[in-house]
Amino acid sequence: MKISPLQLVHLSFRKISVEVDAEHLPSEPQTEVDEHSLFDGVVIKSQVSRTPLPDEDARGAPYFLTFSLVLDNEPDPASTRQKFSPYLLDIEVGAVVVLRNGAEKLGDPEDLVAVNGPALIWGAIREQVAALTARMPAGTALLPSVNFHDLKKGALEAASGHSGVPAVMPATKRARRPKS
Repeated sequence: MKISPLQLVHLSFRKISVEVDAEHLPSEPQTEVDEHSLFDGVVIKSQVSRTPLPDEDARGAPYFLTFSLVLDNEPDPASTRQKFSPYLLDIEVGAVVVLRNGAEKLGDPEDLVAVNGPALIWGAIREQVAALTARMPAGTALLPSVNFHDLKKGALEAASGHSGVPAVMPATKRARRPKS
């Protein structure tokens, strides 16, 4: 085991909204709920941004990351097998990370931050969602394990068809359903 070249210095939740979606809540109580399957086939929207910080840090290069996650159960016309979650999520996290000096030996520094930074934040979001849903009607929901390799510069360029694309996923629409 080795210390990661990217260290999480500070993480804070800016917004946490976890609500029951009555329209997609199972009508019968579930005695055996698979917390790993509640989000299978569900469209989870995310947006990640990163900004180098001008601050000096003896450990390396500091960055500020934001991560927004929205699960709004809006139908996705592109998905033929879309499922819906019993929960609606709207979460935003800010974090400061430091890319340690010498990390460039392991790979492109921007790619190291773009891929590993969101992974550090995702773990905190996943834990928070599990804790908050533990006493909700559909039971504990565990977000799936994911990777962020699609945020590498080369992957973004290939997906967009041109170079110079920042490491940010497409913006999500933040519409909310009216409460009944």
